[in-house]
Amino acid sequence: MHAKIATTIAPGVETQSAQTGADVNSPQYWSERYRTGNTQWDLGSETPAFVALVERLDFPKPSEHFRPRVLVPGCGYGHDALMMAQRGYAVTAVDFAPEPIAYLQRTAHIAGVEIETVCDDVFDLPEQFDNAFDIVLEYTCYCAIAPSRRAEYAGVIARVLKPNGLLAGLFFPLDDIVRTEPPFTVREDEVRNNFEHAGLVLLSSEIPLESHPARAGRERLMIFRKLL
Repeated sequence: MHAKIATTIAPGVETQSAQTGADVNSPQYWSERYRTGNTQWDLGSETPAFVALVERLDFPKPSEHFRPRVLVPGCGYGHDALMMAQRGYAVTAVDFAPEPIAYLQRTAHIAGVEIETVCDDVFDLPEQFDNAFDIVLEYTCYCAIAPSRRAEYAGVIARVLKPNGLLAGLFFPLDDIVRTEPPFTVREDEVRNNFEHAGLVLLSSEIPLESHPARAGRERLMIFRKLL
């Protein structure tokens, strides 16, 4: 277990970034939201679209000789991190605020699974994470970070993925609403441009049938691969 601090920050439309950057770049901002229960991004359970994804035949599976290493940036309460660990993946979960990290540590202990937890800024991950992960599982981190830092975030993901590693991103919310706080609006073309410029190749992009009912049609599952 680590004891630093990680960030959930996300870019949106152009008018969002100037108003929000200072707050969402602060761990105090996120701690306050967790302390006050202002966590509407949290579904309260594992993400249905990710459950369906890991059950696909073409998705990397743990085996006797291979235990894929998974990074969950901006993990929040860690429902998806826990789901992956219970399926045999070696999971590292990162968040900016200590409150959700402490919650995840407790739930992982109760569930009897091991999860490496890192309370740190995702933009300041240690060098030992370079080229370390087979899979990055992205959900509501991209939409939580300061909009002006989305390209930088894509670069971080490219840095920590192994060659041929996968980014499995469920990008939300897909709409035209101008928001002054997270979750900031996401656009498919922007997501693709940011990660392709960081050196990842888009393998697939789809509106998942398994979305949570409250988010159906408002999120897109995009799979990227790091080639080098």
